Amino acid sequence: MKLLTRALAGIILMGLGQSVLAHTRLNVPTAVEGTRSINHVMIGHSCTDTTRTIGTSVVFPDGVDSTILVGGAPHSGPLTDFLTNYGNNAQLILDRSFAAMDEKTSNNNVVGFWAGGGDGMPANLNVALPFRLTAASIAPTSCASSVKIYVSIIDICEVTNVSGFKEGTVELWTHNNLGTPYDRVSTTDDGPASFIITRDLVANPLPSSCGGAGVAVEVKPSAAQINRDMPIKFNGQQVWPLP
Repeated sequence: MKLLTRALAGIILMGLGQSVLAHTRLNVPTAVEGTRSINHVMIGHSCTDTTRTIGTSVVFPDGVDSTILVGGAPHSGPLTDFLTNYGNNAQLILDRSFAAMDEKTSNNNVVGFWAGGGDGMPANLNVALPFRLTAASIAPTSCASSVKIYVSIIDICEVTNVSGFKEGTVELWTHNNLGTPYDRVSTTDDGPASFIITRDLVANPLPSSCGGAGVAVEVKPSAAQINRDMPIKFNGQQVWPLP
């Protein structure tokens, strides 16, 4: 009996630890190029043990002025060097986890979405915010074996201006080095969620000039895009962060 009690206690503590450490991530973090699936933004915990998450703001790199890394090194060319149909790959699905929601668009492409209002998410529960996501196709002439898209997310527990961002008001699942008010305070760039598009090596084999292995490509948003697309606007008015 004592062994069973200790085992159960260990399981409970393990569960609590995973809940506390849970990042906001996509529940389907990878897909083969060209495939479409229903995905979710998984909000694993609130800002504190007593607060409610009352909203979330999500931004995908728009591919226009995004930072592109190839094998960890900067790439000066366009994203079309690696992806053939990137730019309008996400579509928000109506959900009632929050009272209101909408997509964010730029040049008629969905570049993110937001949800908020209502009673919010209790600290002891999770939210799975649904959206449809199509994995873009990898350019046949490229040497990309995979393309990782970094998704910036902020979970909101209190509506403030940017000077009010702190523990207890927001959870910043963003880059730590873009130079925006929305940057995560962290010694490592571990904040954003990610979606990895893998190459279909049967239907879209690597060119022989690639040497067989291929390269890993990463795409990050620019500071200008985060400043433009992270705020939440409702009926044409910015409602978060407060001006």
